[in-house]
Amino acid sequence: MKSLNLFALLLFICVVFLGQSEASYCPCNLKEKGQVCGSNGVTFVNRCEFECTQRDYKKLGRTLNIKNLGPC
Repeated sequence: MKSLNLFALLLFICVVFLGQSEASYCPCNLKEKGQVCGSNGVTFVNRCEFECTQRDYKKLGRTLNIKNLGPC
């Protein structure tokens, strides 16, 4: 019984810490305008928000490019 509780505790700790390391933090000033249309068809508030999403795509092995400046 103790080994099961210990395993559950270790699993919980791994999930918490690994989950936090996977999360990306990208501080963008969303008041700054200058919409960007991504190749995924999403209009981003500004280039900073686009670049944050682009980094997340890269981690997944996907590409995200600017389709055009302005809304999609």
